[in-house]
Amino acid sequence: MKHRFISGKKGLGAGQVFVYIVAALTFALIMIFGYKIINDLIHTGEDVQFLQFKTSLETSIKKIYPEFGSVREETFYLPGRYTQICFVDVTKQFDPDLCAYDAAACNFWKTMDTPNYDLAAENVFLTPAAAQQIKVFTIDLSPAHPGEEGFLCLPISQGTFTIRLEGKGDRTGIALPQP
Repeated sequence: MKHRFISGKKGLGAGQVFVYIVAALTFALIMIFGYKIINDLIHTGEDVQFLQFKTSLETSIKKIYPEFGSVREETFYLPGRYTQICFVDVTKQFDPDLCAYDAAACNFWKTMDTPNYDLAAENVFLTPAAAQQIKVFTIDLSPAHPGEEGFLCLPISQGTFTIRLEGKGDRTGIALPQP
């Protein structure tokens, strides 16, 4: 049996194969490093948004306390992964009802030897737990439910929550917003 070769047709030359391999490697490297850079940008953006939230919360609470009787409703914005925020008045005795809302805040408050603002490292807790501790100026909390004392937990919906701040002269009152 005779083999017939089609004349005028040539296979890929070594140069063309090399070009395709280089092109495929270049594409793969761009995809890998591009994904990494985009992922890093997203995380950096979330870190910046969290720091803006932390600064805004601390500033708002500290700014209103000397304005006795002043009331403001403020909305705060966080990265979307947070689902709840709990404020704890560390000058009050531990309330075990908090354990139903936030285990980390519960454990922190429970292990304090004596209620004391100066000894507390933080008094605001996020779910899931934040990488940085948050401690705002002295607060006085209006409970969300009857019988709860010394803490206020709020849901965070789509990265936002609203609270009512009231200046009390030596501390800031925090409550749910008025309907």
